[in-house]
Amino acid sequence: MDKKDFDEYFTDKSLSVSQLERLQLTRTLVNEMYPEVQERVAYNMPGFYPKLATKSNQQLFLVQAQKNWLGIYGTDGLEPEDFATFIRQGVEVGKGSLRVPYDLNEEKFKSLLQFVMKHNFIRHGIELMHDKGKFSGNDKPQKTL
Repeated sequence: MDKKDFDEYFTDKSLSVSQLERLQLTRTLVNEMYPEVQERVAYNMPGFYPKLATKSNQQLFLVQAQKNWLGIYGTDGLEPEDFATFIRQGVEVGKGSLRVPYDLNEEKFKSLLQFVMKHNFIRHGIELMHDKGKFSGNDKPQKTL
């Protein structure tokens, strides 16, 4: 597989419209919630990293378009029951990953991304950076949203 530039993942003509739209929405939502995010490719997937990340494994999450679902990677330390609200919406939980249906509504999808990002800020011991109140250093992931 040829190495791709970060932006190429979000314009890949081999992906379906729904896959591209969800990837682009992911990027937009992350940048809205955390404008200081670093965007990098890791493990042949686009990844989002905290501004203060110093290691390649300190990602907020990695994302990959699959045929029938969007893969979110980097949910280590969370249990399936932590995602109960999202499971009822069709999200499947694997070891350190999520399978997110492409038709998950935008509000629930945003809540899911925010939940994963907050968890990973805390897991990596990186202070939650915030802009315009998007994230707060005292926030802790809630078991259900």
